[in-house]
Amino acid sequence: MKRLNVSLVLLAMVAVTTGCWSNREVHDITYPSAIGVDYQDGDYIVYLQILDFSSVAKLEGQQKKTEAPVWVGKGAGKSFTEAANRLYRTSQQLVTWGHVEAIVFSESMLRDNRYQEVLELVNRYREIRYLIWAFSTKEPIDELFNVIPFFRLSPKSSILNNPEEIYRQRSLIRPIRLYQFIMLMKEKALAAYLPCLTINRDQWMESGRNHSLLEYNGLDLFQSQRYMGQMKVTDLEGLPWMREDTVRMPLPIGEEDKPAAVLVLENPNIKIKPDVQGDRAYFDVTVSVKAQINEQHQELTERELVQLAGQKIEEQIRSTYRKAYERNVDIYNLGESLFRRNPATFHRLTDGNRFILHQDALRNVKVTVRLSSTGRYKFQPGMSDSGTNP
Repeated sequence: MKRLNVSLVLLAMVAVTTGCWSNREVHDITYPSAIGVDYQDGDYIVYLQILDFSSVAKLEGQQKKTEAPVWVGKGAGKSFTEAANRLYRTSQQLVTWGHVEAIVFSESMLRDNRYQEVLELVNRYREIRYLIWAFSTKEPIDELFNVIPFFRLSPKSSILNNPEEIYRQRSLIRPIRLYQFIMLMKEKALAAYLPCLTINRDQWMESGRNHSLLEYNGLDLFQSQRYMGQMKVTDLEGLPWMREDTVRMPLPIGEEDKPAAVLVLENPNIKIKPDVQGDRAYFDVTVSVKAQINEQHQELTERELVQLAGQKIEEQIRSTYRKAYERNVDIYNLGESLFRRNPATFHRLTDGNRFILHQDALRNVKVTVRLSSTGRYKFQPGMSDSGTNP
């Protein structure tokens, strides 16, 4: 009897521990790395970028002789779900969405205000993470997904899947996570944005042949959950000086075709002071930033150098403000400073969806540049204020 009881216990234990019937090997599952969403002629078009794991792994001492394989799928339907299910028909394997690292919206999705429906689905669907990167594009998304970085590396090394490194070197367009974009969209006092990707087809060559690479083309902007259009990279020069997370940004001083010097500025400190007069809000901005000299082509004293840099930064801040204001976008989130200090006044001034800004809302801009390094060289004799090398 005791042996029978022991046998029954062992059988029960075996039955309990055989819980791996549904396990699948890595090669039996399809893992999309990026999602692209377009809207054309009443249909949602979903693109999936799928990478070969062997192209992602870095093997020490081995040089890739062929380009990393990239698979791009395309499905269309009257809804995002229907379009995705069209892809399931031919995927051959189970598709799991937990490893998606980026989502790309087409310009038509933004222009036709269809992106809200996709965001609603992404929020609801538990597999897709909030930490994925969010972008927009005017390019055909299938072409965008097929761009390969240098040295035949996996697309995981491109801006699409790894945008932080390029921002640390040149902090013009800050990458944004999906959850950050959703948060900004819900805040009345904040402007939201999507970095716009494009394909540069002629700047780099590989063995004498043009090699396409991804780059930023500008920002697609939103205010009060409405799409307000795009600002080009050339219109965003003032943006880095109004963000405290700016890591590094070059600034040429002097004429465009013949700069007197080139500085590299880091870690700006920004203070915004709102002032309400009647039914209008005004904002005074103070910016202090550290600078290093990268190039110096003309004889300038340190005082002249920092004064010229401060003037140039103020001009760029005001220029970007004007171009964003023409689109009814508070690109510097000036209104947030009033909202944080006096929410009742903010709501009074924006009642009826009125725009908080006006043409002269950016009243005073004071910029202080502090020279922290001259690089490997000191100022040449006679170029400092005191007549000696600093």
